[in-house]
Amino acid sequence: MVMLAVLALAAGSVCAQPYPTRPIRWIIDFPAGGASDTLARVVGEKLSATLGQPIVYDNRPGANGIIAYGLAARAPADGYTWVVLSTPFPLNAALERKLAYDTLKDFTPIVRIADYPNLLVVHPSVPARSVKEFVAYAKSKGGTMTYASSGTGSVQHLAMELFRRRAGFEAVHVPYAGSAPAVANLVGGQVDSSVTILITATPHLSAGRLRILGILSEKRSSNLPEVPTLVESGIAVVAPGWGGIGGPAGFPKALANRLSAEMARVVGLPEVRERLASVGAEPHHTPPAEFAAFIRSELERWRPVIQQAGVKVD
Repeated sequence: MVMLAVLALAAGSVCAQPYPTRPIRWIIDFPAGGASDTLARVVGEKLSATLGQPIVYDNRPGANGIIAYGLAARAPADGYTWVVLSTPFPLNAALERKLAYDTLKDFTPIVRIADYPNLLVVHPSVPARSVKEFVAYAKSKGGTMTYASSGTGSVQHLAMELFRRRAGFEAVHVPYAGSAPAVANLVGGQVDSSVTILITATPHLSAGRLRILGILSEKRSSNLPEVPTLVESGIAVVAPGWGGIGGPAGFPKALANRLSAEMARVVGLPEVRERLASVGAEPHHTPPAEFAAFIRSELERWRPVIQQAGVKVD
């Protein structure tokens, strides 16, 4: 009994040790300067100050995030390795890509931090000023209207596939290696339309080089309050980009809850909201259990769209 009491006291003292006592590694799934990187650094600055330890940002781009996610899945579940989980995370599984990890079993979703609104935009030569007019125009083109995406299997590609199926029109998909080249060719008139993120489209919208018809979010964007959602326009398509924090499976539950609660405070700070808005992101807070359910629901809702459209990436 004495020995059990000693062990219990020892275990309690270990659990009571402060966290963190050394730098935290935050693996980022896309290159420096991108949406994931910006999100991590904006909120990481505040988290580092609160936790009293530096955060080391480890950008591991490649294979639509698979490289970063694989590294995180193999990391020790001691709280000192985080990973940005973003839009491609469940999509890679839904696309049946070859993965060295299990999307639903090898990670601990901690908190969803922000959403990135996706927009339906057209070249000014397209004679449509609403979603309804766009659908009518697409139907009149007999399947020859073109749309650009940031890549085959991207959320922008899948969102347009879902949109056109629900609206009943055909179109030609033109994939690019990222949102920037896709929008550049849309501005140049090589393609007719696109679904793209707000930050990429913003300078072209203000200059009149693109026209926005709708937003693919549950509600209107605070950055573009005058723009209706596709749902308001009669087409039930919601497909924002998003980003959050995850860790390896077995990440301490109490620590995940603590980080989630701290993030709720951070994303409410005016300076954080302002910096996120500057890159087209809107603060969001989804705690661990809800974030895990969201990831599962994303995988399940996009899988039939991928199968029906015959999308292949490997």
